Amino acid sequence: LWADRGLLKAETTLGGHRRFARQEIERLRQARSRPERKKGVLRSILIIDDERELADTWADGIRTAAPEITVLTANDGFEGGLKASLHKPDMILLDLMMPGMDGFEVCRLLKREPVTKNIRIIALSGLASQDNVDRILESGAETCLAKPIRVSKLLEVLGLAAWTPHL
Repeated sequence: LWADRGLLKAETTLGGHRRFARQEIERLRQARSRPERKKGVLRSILIIDDERELADTWADGIRTAAPEITVLTANDGFEGGLKASLHKPDMILLDLMMPGMDGFEVCRLLKREPVTKNIRIIALSGLASQDNVDRILESGAETCLAKPIRVSKLLEVLGLAAWTPHL
């Protein structure tokens, strides 16, 4: 179809098959690929927390303060790992204490996989003991914040200048 539309130059053989030059395929791939992500610029955030209302509150606060950022939510570790692999967000806000697959395991798995290892992870926990903080930092998170955390404080930590003080 790309050849039919003129997007990909091809030669047609006597048998009706198409042959594509490697440089043509590379040119099309580059033209259709996502733009390079600028380091430090947040375009997307995934919130993984089993407390749905809390995750939705944070997501709404981020969307209000920075509508250009895509915010996704997941309500357990398995769903969060799947969404991280599929969507490759710039950052993940990760609850540590979830039933089934906890945040420690999610973080270790994401940091082990080539496709997700460079995603920034900020852990959140209602049980932010020194032991839990040390464990999650060793697993690859960049920091661990104690819950409860207000949306305004979360926006400040995320570096979103347009945060709204009343949230």
